[in-house]
Amino acid sequence: MSNGENASAQHSRRVVYGEALRRFMLRPEATSVVAVIVLFIVFSALAPTLFPTRLTYISIMAVAAELGIISIGVTLLMIGGHFDLSVGAVLGLTSYVAVVLMRDFGIHPVPASFIAISVGGLLGLLNGFLVVRFRIHSFVVTLGTMLIWRGVLIALTGGFPMTVAIPQGFKDAMSGPLLGGFRMSMLWFFAVGILATVLLVRTKFGNWVQAIGQNANAARNLGVPVERVTILLFVITSSLAALAGIIQVARFASVDALRGEGMELQAVAVTVIGGTLLSGGYGSVVGTMLGAITFGMIQVGLVLAGAPGHFFRTLTGVIVVGAVILNTTVARRMANSKPLAGFKRGSTDADAAIKAGAEVDIGTSKSSTSASEAPR
Repeated sequence: MSNGENASAQHSRRVVYGEALRRFMLRPEATSVVAVIVLFIVFSALAPTLFPTRLTYISIMAVAAELGIISIGVTLLMIGGHFDLSVGAVLGLTSYVAVVLMRDFGIHPVPASFIAISVGGLLGLLNGFLVVRFRIHSFVVTLGTMLIWRGVLIALTGGFPMTVAIPQGFKDAMSGPLLGGFRMSMLWFFAVGILATVLLVRTKFGNWVQAIGQNANAARNLGVPVERVTILLFVITSSLAALAGIIQVARFASVDALRGEGMELQAVAVTVIGGTLLSGGYGSVVGTMLGAITFGMIQVGLVLAGAPGHFFRTLTGVIVVGAVILNTTVARRMANSKPLAGFKRGSTDADAAIKAGAEVDIGTSKSSTSASEAPR
């Protein structure tokens, strides 16, 4: 092969790799992938004998699973253009409902769990109804309901923990040991993530969610049932918070007045790290799952590295702010970027539109050229 052919082949490879990188950076998961890789390298260097071990991975997934289930619901809601600050309180209150049903009424854990999740759905229904009916920003509505549900939980528990006997079979099914020492909560986390991903990218409902987040009025004019979809998103979010609460009840066999406190802000942080924009209309469930793993890596890695406890909040805050800056900056620049030579945008409709536009431009150019070259 001649030098010219070698140079041409190398140039082609650079173009292919460059276009692959450009398309990757256009995806919302890009930030969380980078965060996972960087944190893994950093913590492996800080604690080389402790961090890159199976027990550490088990601990990370135990943290990520429960928070991730909540965050997946928050992600769907934020893509739809809304917030829910009440998910932590909903988790605590529905956990209380499950404990009371099992302990005081003798109901089997399975139907008790379904009732508790249904209560969570009703709380989400109330949030959605208030937002839609009175046109109040979801931030304000859910901030108020968060305070209400937390106050109710404190009053019902009297500020003291409540314990309950959990059958071993139910405990194993919800949070027991899995293959390799991992917990069943990880399996629930992946199952919810897969279902939510399919819902978001493979169904009409998912298209409606993204359309509402981008422009609710335009979506309404196109026939999207904005109010109904919004309410359903709140129901899904609160139901997933209740599911995470059931997993914690099975794990700890108890509930207390502060159960779930602070998880609403952690869920927003995980969602933002996962690439979902605060403005709505853009995000990824897979990115959120990676964001939850990032959160678990921070929490476990700092402990293994011997860092002070306050570093967890500090580092989390730094990563959240950095993720927002990176997401908005990269998304803005990459959205304006053009495919590299020889590549199309990957969408049949977009390619056809670009080709049609190019043909029109060429035809116009030829007409102009012919006219200019015609004898006067």
